Amino acid sequence: MSNAAEECKDEDLPANTLEHFTELEQVLQMIENIKPIEAGSFEREFEQYAQVLSRYQEQPHLLDPHLEQLLGKLLGKIRQPSLPSGELHAAFKYLYIISKVRTYKVLVKFMPHELSDLEFVLELLGQQDPKEFAEWETRYILLLWMSILVLNPFHMARLDAYETGSSSTTNCSLSNHVQQAKTSKMERIYELIQLYVSTNDTCSSMAAYLAAKYFIRSDIKDIYLERFLDWIMEQHQADTVNVKFGQLAAVAAILKHGKREDLLPYADKLLQWITSCQYKDSSDFLKYKNYVKIVQRIGLVHLKPRIASWRYKRGTRSLATNLNQATGGGDELAAMEVSADEGEEIVVPDAIEDVIEELLLGLRSGGNDIRWSAAKGLGRVTNRLPKELADEVIGSVIDILSPLEPHEAWHGGCLALAELAKRGLLLPHRLEELVPLLMQALFYDEMKGYMSVGQHIRDSACYMCWAFARAYNPDDVKPFVHKISSGLLTVAVFDREVNCRRAASAAFQESVGRLGNFPFGIEISTTTDFYSVGIRQNSYLNISDYIAQFEVYREPLINHLVQRKVNHWDPAIRELTAKALHKLSLKEPEYMAAVVLPQLLAKTDTIDINCRHGCVLAMGEITLALRQLEESSDPPLAYLSNQRIAELNELVNTFLERNFYRGMSGELMKACTTNFIKNCSLAKLQATTECLASWQKVIDSCLVTKSATIRASAVESFAELCRTYYCLESRRRENETIINAYLRGAENDLEEHIRMGHLAALGVLPDFMVHPHLSAVLDSLIKHSLTPLQAVVLAGEVGDRENIQTYRWSEARTESVKALTKVVKTLGYGEGEAIFSDRDNFNKVLNCLLKALDEYTLDNRGDIGAWVREAAMSSLYEIVTQCPPQLLTPQQVHEVVVGFMQQAVEKIDRTRGLGGRLCCQLINHQPKIPHIREHSKLLEIFPAESDSVLWLFADHTFPLFCELLALPDYSKRVLLGLSASIGQLTESLIKYASTALFQFLRSNPAMVPRLCTEIVQIFEEHLLNERVTYPMLSFLDILIGSGTVESVLHDETNPFAEDIFRLLNLEVKGYKKLYKTATSISAFCQLLQVPRLSRRILSKLSVFLGLQHVHVRKTAATKLYEALALHGDVTEVPEDNMDEILTLLSETDWTMPLVEVRPLRNQLCHLMGIKAPVSAAQQQQQAASADK
Repeated sequence: MSNAAEECKDEDLPANTLEHFTELEQVLQMIENIKPIEAGSFEREFEQYAQVLSRYQEQPHLLDPHLEQLLGKLLGKIRQPSLPSGELHAAFKYLYIISKVRTYKVLVKFMPHELSDLEFVLELLGQQDPKEFAEWETRYILLLWMSILVLNPFHMARLDAYETGSSSTTNCSLSNHVQQAKTSKMERIYELIQLYVSTNDTCSSMAAYLAAKYFIRSDIKDIYLERFLDWIMEQHQADTVNVKFGQLAAVAAILKHGKREDLLPYADKLLQWITSCQYKDSSDFLKYKNYVKIVQRIGLVHLKPRIASWRYKRGTRSLATNLNQATGGGDELAAMEVSADEGEEIVVPDAIEDVIEELLLGLRSGGNDIRWSAAKGLGRVTNRLPKELADEVIGSVIDILSPLEPHEAWHGGCLALAELAKRGLLLPHRLEELVPLLMQALFYDEMKGYMSVGQHIRDSACYMCWAFARAYNPDDVKPFVHKISSGLLTVAVFDREVNCRRAASAAFQESVGRLGNFPFGIEISTTTDFYSVGIRQNSYLNISDYIAQFEVYREPLINHLVQRKVNHWDPAIRELTAKALHKLSLKEPEYMAAVVLPQLLAKTDTIDINCRHGCVLAMGEITLALRQLEESSDPPLAYLSNQRIAELNELVNTFLERNFYRGMSGELMKACTTNFIKNCSLAKLQATTECLASWQKVIDSCLVTKSATIRASAVESFAELCRTYYCLESRRRENETIINAYLRGAENDLEEHIRMGHLAALGVLPDFMVHPHLSAVLDSLIKHSLTPLQAVVLAGEVGDRENIQTYRWSEARTESVKALTKVVKTLGYGEGEAIFSDRDNFNKVLNCLLKALDEYTLDNRGDIGAWVREAAMSSLYEIVTQCPPQLLTPQQVHEVVVGFMQQAVEKIDRTRGLGGRLCCQLINHQPKIPHIREHSKLLEIFPAESDSVLWLFADHTFPLFCELLALPDYSKRVLLGLSASIGQLTESLIKYASTALFQFLRSNPAMVPRLCTEIVQIFEEHLLNERVTYPMLSFLDILIGSGTVESVLHDETNPFAEDIFRLLNLEVKGYKKLYKTATSISAFCQLLQVPRLSRRILSKLSVFLGLQHVHVRKTAATKLYEALALHGDVTEVPEDNMDEILTLLSETDWTMPLVEVRPLRNQLCHLMGIKAPVSAAQQQQQAASADK
């Protein structure tokens, strides 16, 4: 039994729970090897140290067994007299990280507190400069250490008498104090506290903690306490703008830690001072927070420490007793209201009234921390008041929860009531008044401009419920159990914010455990745990459905959705609400039909667009759920009356008459109406002809909207509308009208979104509608799946000028490709003339999709043609894997496979990933796809499990596809894709693609000549097509420079080098494209290593050196210098002139005017032994003079 419990316990622990401090040796080693802060490696080592300890931020107690050892190691270093200052400050930084993880209150208990340390710390602290911000950790830890040292039991005045002579020989003197020897330790500590509470940095809070420990000593309080408080009051009265927060924190800390009798003489003066400073009127929340702390602690000083005898006393804290609902001894365990002891009279000073008034004002503050502090202070002060006065305070807090109060006041009021309840100060008779306010707070959500406020109030209301569960006996809460449990569960599943859902879940679990009278508490609390309510969709759709099986919670959940969430400001919440109501309708259909639907219909008349949107969504979902129940019920049941059906039929028509679909709000209405139409169609709701006409009108208007979401929703609803209502023979003419209108809309060449909407609608037409118009629909979809130029080539027709302008509409073509695939899927491959078993229709579609793989449209968004290529790949894969094998020809299958392979090695990660995965799946598809060439070798290359490769990562995919270069059937298209990837700009892609290619070329030298021939063919076929040739120029530079094709370059029988030179000349002819010309220079220079081409290359480069573009001249000079330095020995350049040529190339300013550069260029040509180039104009002049 115990073993099972232990196993269960282990399983319930979070996965990241740590069991002990495993890195102790590592941390000790780091401390041993501390470097001075000036060292270059210090920052890296310190970061590593901080990272190790930060893992224990959530479980800092694991450090406790080792704290003494860690501190001993660090403090041992600090105490070394000869330690360099850089290493000293580094040790304090390491010590601060331990303080941050374990908190200073725990760490200080482990600090050494021998008397000998007092002088050492005091001396060291005196040497610090408060303005050295980089060393603040040193001062922080020294102040913390001092706070434990000042608690020594000896009189501070006696410590000076035993001062040893060694201190006077210290090699450092106290920088802040000139007469160190004459100043007593008490005075030195006092001055240091004064100094550090006045620095507005992290050290000031630690100085305040030290002040609290120091000034409450019996031998110090009489000498320094009044002096210190007077000094602070004087400082703040003189300057209320540049406030020293450390001074305020010091006063608050002294009031917290000091004895009441010691502080009472100063209480009135402090209260008068702090209220006169008017810090609460400032927008600085830090001032106000300290103000509230000081005020509440002054109030506690005025009142004797006592526990109110009249407070509510909860009987038992045993969870087992509560769960078993043991009521034995109820009289003793019940709430008791006992009057104050008769012999004791509570004296309440007049100042308490001011204190309580300030705390009540603090509950309305704009700062979250201030309201928390005020709530706690109010709880502490009220605990010491007599019953009558405490009752007035509680009444004032309850009055804060008023509709007239701002949201900050509601939050503060909830926190205060929770604090009062925790202390037993809210007597049970107040519950009747509080529970309705609690319900309001649980659902508080108000719009304020463009944002909503209420999240923090709902969270604090859950805290109230949690406090009530711990404060009251089950019998006292029993009358309100239904309200509280329903409210908490509603928040736990339907609140928008995750922290509120989790807070409500925690409060519900606490109530179940403490009170034990929440209906079905155990079952529900195990379902609504911390993790399950963390996901909003899960809460709305799954947990709410589970809770709704308990009838007691069903109606509160439904009512909350209808009253508060249907009109919520967030559209996502309204959509989830509609889906949740769908599920709840299956549990409570009668209530939905009789009560909820009429309420929602009535709300559609409102001017609030959010409410109208939510109501329409909800009505569609409820109608669908009720109709599903009607159809599945046996015997048949009718939840929707004729009147209700008529009202639902009239709804959209009413919206059209009122022009609800116009303007910005019309977009929301379109979205919800299309959803409503879809649900009504799925529900097969009885619809009149007028109703169908109104629905079709809305869908038509939605198809031409710019919002892609609304268009997609309209297309879905149109598909369902057609299947349900348009299948009648009597609607043949209307159906024809709709299809013709959509075909005309697809021809629209003014707006892309209009075409997209109509194309998508054509794609979802059911078979009975598309059959009579298959030819027209198919032609339209094929035409619009291709660019205007591609469509002209495919169809052999000349497009008009307007259509040519639509070449940038890649999104429309993507939509058309998807629609085409849907039409093929709708009609299938069955027997018949108008089905895709007809080879003509099948070939039309397949050829269109193969053509779409060649779309590379560019605009300011980049390669937008990738969307079309991705859609085409998905469509081709779907068709090839689903069609009858006999329809596929060998050439078509080959084109599909090589198309996928090319896309799998191109430059866009997303496209490459899709192409690679589909190629792998196609090769391994079962049943086997026919006509795949070299299928057995492909199966060896590609794994059977496509998910075993990370297709989006270039280093995983390129090695696979480079193996295809060994197969002549596929190598050319793979090379085409590789040239695009290696020749583009992304460094990582170039690295992985080129590494894979060169690795293959080095491993298979016999295949290099064939691949070089294919590269020449690719270049020649795509000459002047910049999409291919521009990256090809960089690709050739990298390829030739890699040395992998050296054997081909030096083979005089292989025309590769000459062909590349010829094609490069043709590509850059005219030198009109600056960047293409500049990029080609690198490829020309790489060819310089071929001796038989060197003179021609040098002549070409000399032309570049004399061109008008400065960038081209500079690039040519730089690249020529590098090429001659590398390959000069294999060129025909005279060796004696090489140094002079290189000097001229490197030292000439090629940005000079052309008239100055060309003579230098000509001199360079003379030195290289080539003829200087002559411009066309000069050639004409020379020819004319020769004629004369």
